[in-house]
Amino acid sequence: MRKILLHTALIGMLLFTAKISIAQNHHKKTYKIALVLPFKSNGKHTAVGQAMLDYYQGFVMGAKKLEVDGFKADISVFDSEKDSFALENLLRAGLLDNFSIVVGPVYNDKLARVESYCDKKGITLISPLKYYRPANPSNGVVNFFLPDSLKVRATFEKAIKVFPKHRFYIISDAGNESKTGAMHIKNAAQQLGFSQVKFVTFNNGRLSNPINRSDSFIIFNTIEKISIKPELEKLIKNKKQSWIIAHHNWHSKYKTVVNKDEPGVLYPEVTVNTPGDTTSVEFEDLYYKTYFSDPSKYAFIGYDQIVFIGYGLMAFGDSFVKNTLNMNYRGFINHIHLKNNNNEVVNFGLHFIRLSEGMREEIEP
Repeated sequence: MRKILLHTALIGMLLFTAKISIAQNHHKKTYKIALVLPFKSNGKHTAVGQAMLDYYQGFVMGAKKLEVDGFKADISVFDSEKDSFALENLLRAGLLDNFSIVVGPVYNDKLARVESYCDKKGITLISPLKYYRPANPSNGVVNFFLPDSLKVRATFEKAIKVFPKHRFYIISDAGNESKTGAMHIKNAAQQLGFSQVKFVTFNNGRLSNPINRSDSFIIFNTIEKISIKPELEKLIKNKKQSWIIAHHNWHSKYKTVVNKDEPGVLYPEVTVNTPGDTTSVEFEDLYYKTYFSDPSKYAFIGYDQIVFIGYGLMAFGDSFVKNTLNMNYRGFINHIHLKNNNNEVVNFGLHFIRLSEGMREEIEP
């Protein structure tokens, strides 16, 4: 069933463009896509180079999958860090001039150089693995990941869609980052017309205002200190319909005990591979048969991104970015929901993960 649903979210919203697509022949065009990534192909094996290889292999598998639907892509690969002059030589030679899309590089200094180049040539630039703040927001740079400053807002917007009838308590401390996060939520709540929000300060083990225990409520935490978690968990004890939404920095290999049972805490994540998902297992099997190795998360990310891009190109052509804003796409590991935030295109797609019986489970797509 999940396999049928995998591309349904995006495809379904693109169906209304079918007649336009046929008339304009977007689906018949061959799109030239350049992957400009730090493969570091100088003879030395590195973790970064391996991650980029995995991303590339997943990307290519996704493009081949789309060929069944008529997608045609000419994918070229360039190593942005083969040596210290590789990227500059690539741009100086004009080797990217005829591409519709450039994916990468990864790091900000090199992205800035490529952004300037793509702006002059009218090429869409995609930052695939890290948030990049464009020098000129109108350039059409696409970020598949959010900066920390927007994660809290994206998480809040996701939360009120999942829990529209709950009351929200936003808990912050006296720190500037925590108060800024609370302000992001306040602004988002006002813009969305969501009124079931109360703001509470946690200081010296005390809340500035009590929580109404009769409510089904969400505790939305903007405090980075993970030591606050036990105190917040006490507030939802024995409340099956109440949840804590963790600070986005809590869930990491350095801070989370994976085998701990925390069914009441939801962790916001951009990428998650649900264990045992049949479509993911099929992808893993095909990847192994093709490349004789197991896919890392970068292979899944590369696959999801090209599938999203490919369907967008077939429906809208080179203007796919502005036409796919606010559309939802569920891939193997990513939830892609591009939005225009102050003229910056960023991915507001997030998952909510809980730790239950030693497993990472996704709650509500």
